[in-house]
Amino acid sequence: MTIESDNAKEEIKEIVERCINCGMCKPRDSIFKVMREEQYSPRGKAIMLKNNQYDKILFDDNLSKQCEASCPLKIKMHEAIVKSRKVLVEEKKEPEEVRKAIRNLRNTGNIFGDK
Repeated sequence: MTIESDNAKEEIKEIVERCINCGMCKPRDSIFKVMREEQYSPRGKAIMLKNNQYDKILFDDNLSKQCEASCPLKIKMHEAIVKSRKVLVEEKKEPEEVRKAIRNLRNTGNIFGDK
């Protein structure tokens, strides 16, 4: 782990610790509507992050902020998810598709690898 990764984890913890697990975020979240599994809901991701579980499932989010519109505490879950993705990339735990997109971006200037 690096200092940046540790700092990001602290910032993530500060964001998700406020979550009271009420579930008000779930009905508006488009990913949860399709997947219908708790770990895909914003609440599920908040629980994972509270427990320091960083998993590739954090890349399965469209960052629409819809969950934030119904959150009674206005928790910025998209910020926590973006930071957690950075942690996963920094720790080289990102999905292969993300690794490939980053490599393509560096080499060709776009995520598809087209010149």
